[in-house]
Amino acid sequence: MVTEATLASIGDRLRSARDRAGLTLDQLAESTGLSKAHLSRLESSERQPSIAALLDVSAALGVPVNVLLGEDRGGSPLSISTGSESRHEANGLAITTRSGYPGSSAIEALSITIDPDRSTPPPARHHGEEWLYVLSGTLMLEYDGTGHSLESGQCAHFDADRPHRLTAVGGMAEILMVAAHDPRSLQALHR
Repeated sequence: MVTEATLASIGDRLRSARDRAGLTLDQLAESTGLSKAHLSRLESSERQPSIAALLDVSAALGVPVNVLLGEDRGGSPLSISTGSESRHEANGLAITTRSGYPGSSAIEALSITIDPDRSTPPPARHHGEEWLYVLSGTLMLEYDGTGHSLESGQCAHFDADRPHRLTAVGGMAEILMVAAHDPRSLQALHR
C-alpha cells in the first residue's frame, strides 16, 4: 500500500526534478501531454502517478524513473539489478525499477506485477516505445482498442503513443517492461 509519506516524497522529487530542468508546469505539460492541473496534483501529492505519467515526466525531465521513485543510484554508468530493489505499489501494480545508471534517459526497464482485481485504468499513452515480456500468468494487452492475450514466454513491442492498457487475467501476472525514448526528442525538450 502506498503511504502518504511515499506519495509526498514522489511529489517532492517531481517538483525538484522540474526545478532542476528549469521548466515551468506549463512547459512540462506541453512536453508530456499531461495537463498542468494533473502535474500540479502529482507534485502536491494529491494523486499517484501512473506508469505512463512517470515515463512521460522522466523523459521530459531527462531523469530515470528510479530517480523519481527515490532510488537515486550515484556512481558508475553501469546499473546491475540484483533483485533486492524496493517495490513500489500503486493502483494494483507492484513496480520495481531494473535500470537507470546515472545519466541514463533513453530506456527504462521495470518488472511489474499486476493484481487481477485492480480497477481497470483508462488507456495510457506516452511518447516512445514499449516492449513487454510476460514472466508469469496471463496478460491482457489492450492496444488501440483491440485485446491481445499474452501467456508466459510471449512478448509484445509497440508504439506507446497509441492507447494501451494492461490487465491480469485469472490471477497475478508478472511482466518485464522496457520503455524506450528517442534521445533526440529528449535533447529537443531541453533546448
